[in-house]
Amino acid sequence: MDAVKRAGVILTVAAAAALFVWVRFSGPLFAPRPPQPAARPNVVLITIDTLRADRVGRGLTPAIDGLASRGVSYTEVRATAPLTLPSHVSLMTGTLPPVHGVRENGSVFDGKVPTIARRFRDAGYRTGAFVGAYVLNRRFGLDDGFDSYDDAVRRDVRRSERLEAERPGVEVVDAALAWLRAPVPGSQPFFLWVHLYDPHAPYAPPPEYLAKAAGHAYDGEVAYADAQVGRLLEVLDARDLRASTVIAVTADHGEALGEHGETTHGMLTYDVTLRVPLVVTRPGDAARVVEDPLSLAFLGPMLLHLAGLGQPPGAIPVYAESLYARRAGWHGLAVLADERWKLIRSSDAELYDTRGDPAETRNAAGTHPNVVQAMSAALERLTKGSAAAPAIEPDAAERLRALGYVSGAGAITSDAPTAPNPARVIGAWTDFEQALAQLHSGDARGAAAALGRLVARYPEAPVFHSTYAQALQDAGDPARAVVVYRRAVARWPGDPALFHDLAVAAREAGDLDEALRAEQAALVLDGSSAMALNGLGLLHADAGRHGEAATAFEQAGRADPGNASYWTNLGNARRALEDVRGAEAAYRSALAADAEFADALNGLGVLLVQAGRAREAVPLFERALRRDPDLYEARLNLGIAWQESGQPARAAAIYREVLATAPPSASRERDAAAVLLKAVR
Repeated sequence: MDAVKRAGVILTVAAAAALFVWVRFSGPLFAPRPPQPAARPNVVLITIDTLRADRVGRGLTPAIDGLASRGVSYTEVRATAPLTLPSHVSLMTGTLPPVHGVRENGSVFDGKVPTIARRFRDAGYRTGAFVGAYVLNRRFGLDDGFDSYDDAVRRDVRRSERLEAERPGVEVVDAALAWLRAPVPGSQPFFLWVHLYDPHAPYAPPPEYLAKAAGHAYDGEVAYADAQVGRLLEVLDARDLRASTVIAVTADHGEALGEHGETTHGMLTYDVTLRVPLVVTRPGDAARVVEDPLSLAFLGPMLLHLAGLGQPPGAIPVYAESLYARRAGWHGLAVLADERWKLIRSSDAELYDTRGDPAETRNAAGTHPNVVQAMSAALERLTKGSAAAPAIEPDAAERLRALGYVSGAGAITSDAPTAPNPARVIGAWTDFEQALAQLHSGDARGAAAALGRLVARYPEAPVFHSTYAQALQDAGDPARAVVVYRRAVARWPGDPALFHDLAVAAREAGDLDEALRAEQAALVLDGSSAMALNGLGLLHADAGRHGEAATAFEQAGRADPGNASYWTNLGNARRALEDVRGAEAAYRSALAADAEFADALNGLGVLLVQAGRAREAVPLFERALRRDPDLYEARLNLGIAWQESGQPARAAAIYREVLATAPPSASRERDAAAVLLKAVR
């Protein structure tokens, strides 16, 4: 969006706020005592993913409760979306999704709205972020303004683009504490953001926290996350920093846990997924409670104000949205709330009296039409001219046609009038989540059967189509997956991820021409797509075009530097080109992203064996096998390293192990082990 249009969007939201500000603050949100610039405080922001507001203050969260006993507790805060990335972008920019433009996970924040991290850094703060999930990877744009952005989340090499990849809170806090303890010249203040993902499904708390929560897995994750908050606070106390630090703890959204028929979050906009806890402490403040309804978007500007870097935040409408329902062929949701009423606008209207009906069980839209009309008009003003997905550019459309694919608008930017309110069909989403769980647990055939039924029932649902195709592929039928993906890209030609998925399935099905064209189509739509660049590199490598493969892998690694598999593929391509130094550098880049990445350890070991340093390679192969016992290439290479080191008995034992345990799919390794075993007898 250009500068003129962006300014128009900001004006639209500001005008709507001026015309329709339902919230009447009963008291000050914080004491009007901005610090002097010479004594600016440190600022620590902790966001706990998927933390329901009602889980704080009931014994599960002693660390957060301790903060509340000496700070301000905000009890009526709503997120701007029940999704991680859009909610965090609102928090970090002080703007609503129609302004900042990030409406779903996987979108990219363009940085046109300045982040609070940028404001802190420009004011001389040291800035660091430590995030617990790939959904907040730097490639999605929230690294703007951070000197350090630690997003070292390990990813399944087979599903490296899955947004749900995470790391446990202990690792996130360990990294944050190392950053805090690093020597810094002078007395530079810092802004630290720590994101803990643990309460997000699937719930798997450590046993002691599961026991603390009486066997309730979600509550166990909450207790575990709170313990990590406690660790961070203990270090602040030990370093005598608490007296000079503003601390805020909140969540990006909640979790439905079956209420209103929703199992997790993201689809519906009831308060079980929108309301979040918020506790803010500032040195010298007394404990108190603020019950005014607020948008989570106010927190970022408030933190700047508490640091003496801005005015108090103005009135921000308590607006929220969920457009993810469009991915299922359903109607998107928009929300506006005030002190009493909450409107959820979809293909039908829902109005709730949150004072008399906090559980949102009685729709009052029919009995209060004037309230619905007024709030609907305000929503129209808030969302008018909002950031939308761009249309396919004419030259890109022509390149798609040249590759043999239809082109068109493709992106889902509006709601069909007949699309259902997702609240009316939420059972189908539960069916989808169950099928997805089957797929992730290895039951691809069962998942495919369930997803096939959903595709038949909801033919306008891209997420059902793409997941169905993935299930078919995982079930060993990539040819059928290709058919489903082809239909999907014909229906939604503006989605580069769909083209990449088609390419992956086509490569597995042996249709390399289709795979190449599909990856090229993905790159037409998004030239910086790391997954498509990596896929293109794999196709070049399959064809022996190692130079072109290396170029593509290098571009993929630069686009997504935290993905160890991309750097490893680059190392393999450079090794095929006999560029030993370049291959080693690439493998070490992979290990910088993931210190125990098995394929990179295996690659480095091969370089050592080829350099006549086989004994040094042995521990690398052993480390690779500790991470991935099924990497039979590394197991075979370990035998070769022992053989080259003058240890034939050990080598023979490894070769026998390969022959005894390797599956038929590892036929190359089995055949090589058989030949090598004969040679050492």
